Amino acid sequence: REFSVQEGLEILGITALVPQRKGPDLRRRHRVIPGTLQPVIYGYVLVQSEPSPETLVAFKAVRDVLDVLGGAERPMRLSASEVERFQAMAKAGEYDWEKDCGLVLSAGDKVRVKDFAFSGFAAVVITPNSKGKGDVVVSVNIFGRETPVTVPLAMLEKL
Repeated sequence: REFSVQEGLEILGITALVPQRKGPDLRRRHRVIPGTLQPVIYGYVLVQSEPSPETLVAFKAVRDVLDVLGGAERPMRLSASEVERFQAMAKAGEYDWEKDCGLVLSAGDKVRVKDFAFSGFAAVVITPNSKGKGDVVVSVNIFGRETPVTVPLAMLEKL
């Protein structure tokens, strides 16, 4: 639904960005079907707008928008350079599903998020991943509340 939210925001004249990556390859009847483009992080859309409370509350009028990260009073902000770097890494294939990053995690491991809006946040692994590629679900403490987030392994470093 990230792409429909992006379209809805752009109809309102708000610049929105959904960084994309190549998804997992599918294997059907001895054939490999290349993966499709999908969001790097599910459930999040980057938005460039004026940080006024009225604008942030207006986001909720767009279908499938649940909330603004941090709320309308204290929205989480990213610098333009961070967004550009993140987008460049996504385009370069750093977060692609099939990219092997060599990180093997088990449930309960402590990790740190290296990129995106959660950069520098400590997290705990919920779902294990022994393949060294793909995604993992981590629990991140955001504004005093534990939130599960699905992120590519390439965004994490083990503590």
